[in-house]
Amino acid sequence: MVCLEQNSLKEHAIMGRSVGFAIYGVIGLICIGLPFFAESDVVVAVMPPGLSGSTLLHIGILIFLFGYLATSWNVLGGFCGQLSLGHAAFFAIGAYTSSLLYIHFGLTPWVGMLAGAAVAAVVGYGLGYVSFKYGLKGPFFALVTIAFAEILRLLMLYWDFTGGPLGLLIPLTEDSWSDMQFMAKEPYYYMAFGLMIFGILATAKIGSSRFGYYLRAIRESEEAAEALGIHSMRNKMHAAAISAAMTALGGTFYAQYTQYIVPDDVVKIALSIEIILFAVIGGSGLVMGPVVGAFILVPIGEMTRVIFSTAATGVSFVALVNSDIPAVEKFAKYLDYLASGGGGGLALLLYGAILIFVCLVMPRGVLPALKSLQSWGKKS
Repeated sequence: MVCLEQNSLKEHAIMGRSVGFAIYGVIGLICIGLPFFAESDVVVAVMPPGLSGSTLLHIGILIFLFGYLATSWNVLGGFCGQLSLGHAAFFAIGAYTSSLLYIHFGLTPWVGMLAGAAVAAVVGYGLGYVSFKYGLKGPFFALVTIAFAEILRLLMLYWDFTGGPLGLLIPLTEDSWSDMQFMAKEPYYYMAFGLMIFGILATAKIGSSRFGYYLRAIRESEEAAEALGIHSMRNKMHAAAISAAMTALGGTFYAQYTQYIVPDDVVKIALSIEIILFAVIGGSGLVMGPVVGAFILVPIGEMTRVIFSTAATGVSFVALVNSDIPAVEKFAKYLDYLASGGGGGLALLLYGAILIFVCLVMPRGVLPALKSLQSWGKKS
C-alpha cells in the first residue's frame, strides 16, 4: 500500500513537471513566432487601439529584458536573501562602459558588453566586501546599495566624460551585427529573448549547484549556515559579483536598443524597484518566478501607457468627468498627468495595486501560488 502511494506521488510529480515544461514550451514557441505574425491582419484586428505590430515587438523586448534583469537580481536577492535596492547602478555600469568604449575607441559592443560585466562584477564584489565585512544585511545593506546607486548617478550626471546630464548618443550606423545596431526590431527581439533564456539557464544551474544550496542556507539562517561550515561572507560576495555582472549585460543591450542613455534613466531608483517588483510578484528565489512577474507586469504597464495616453487617444479625464466638485476635478487632472507619463505614468500606479493584491492574497508570489493550486487540485 505504501509503495503504491509512493508510486502515485512520483507519477503526480512527473506529470506536474511535464505539464510545466509543456506550458513553458508553448509560451516559448509563441515568443519565437511572434515577429512572424505580429503584423498579420488577425493580430492587428484583436489588438487594442493605439497598438501596432511594432509596439507589440517592443513590449516583447521589454518583457524579455526585464525578465532577465529580475532573474539577475534573483541571484543575490532571491537565492541569497540580500535585499539590493541599487541594481540600477550595475545596469548603468554595463550601459555606460560599452557605450564609452564604442564611442571613444570604436570597440564593438559585444566586447564592451563583456567589459561592462567585468567592471560590474568587480564593483559588486567590492560593494559586497565593504558591506558584508561589517555585518550589514537587511535594511542596512539595502541603504548601502541605494547610496551607491545615487553616488554613481551624481558622478555620471556631473562628469563630462560620461556626457553629463545630456547623456550619451550612440552613433548610428547601417544594420550591423558587429555594432549591434538594426533598423528593425526583430533582431533586438531575438537578442532579448536569448538574453532571457541565458538568465534562466544560468540561474537554474546556480540554483541546482552546491553554491546555490549555500546561498539558500545563508538566506534561511546565516548563523546556522556558518555553524555547518559555510563561509557566508565569501558566498555572498560571489553572489553579488555574479548578479552585478549579469545585470550589466542587460545594460549594454538597453544602450544599443535605445541608442541613447542618460543618468536619470539608467541609474534611477525606480528602475531598481521595478526589477525587484517583477521578482517578488512572480516569486523570488525561484528560477522562473522573475520571468513570470515580467510577463504579468510589463504588458500591463506598456499597454496602459499606449491605451490611456491622452496624447494617443485625445481623451481627457477632466473632460470625461466634467465635474464642478474641486476634489473630483483635481483627481481627474492628476489622472491626466499620469496618463501623459508624468510621475512615472499609470503603470507604476497599477504596479502598486498589483503588489498590494499579491502581498495579501499570494504572499510568496504568483508562481508558488499556482504550484500550490496545482497540488491542491491533484489531492482533490
